Amino acid sequence: MVRNYTAPSLEAPGRLFQITHVTRTHTQLWLQSDRSQSAGQYRLEVLFQWVQYVSMPFVLRGLSLRRATQEEWARLSELHQLEHDPRWSLYMLSRSHDWFVVSATPLWAEADLSYNDRSVFWGFPKDDDRLISTGTLE
Repeated sequence: MVRNYTAPSLEAPGRLFQITHVTRTHTQLWLQSDRSQSAGQYRLEVLFQWVQYVSMPFVLRGLSLRRATQEEWARLSELHQLEHDPRWSLYMLSRSHDWFVVSATPLWAEADLSYNDRSVFWGFPKDDDRLISTGTLE
């Protein structure tokens, strides 16, 4: 049975994430973590839809995904000359760096997949027993 949940943040410290896919129109962005054999960790994917702006490296160690505070949003939007649009939110990716994505609410999925398997978000059957959990931010 797949666990579906919402949470205020997604914390994945120490795991290596990289941008694995960007749609041709750059409105969707996928991050994928390494699969660690220790501690029973599965592959973790994060999907950002309706991406408006990205400020992050292609590879990052550790993920702390959360909605930006009003202060962070004000500071980063001024620094990057971003206009506020109520359709999108600014999502922080790290607690120690100003890496972020402006998009619709991100989704994530954890699955018992190898690095080269196709993405959970590309038509992966929801009843596949390799799908462990799915989630989104509150």
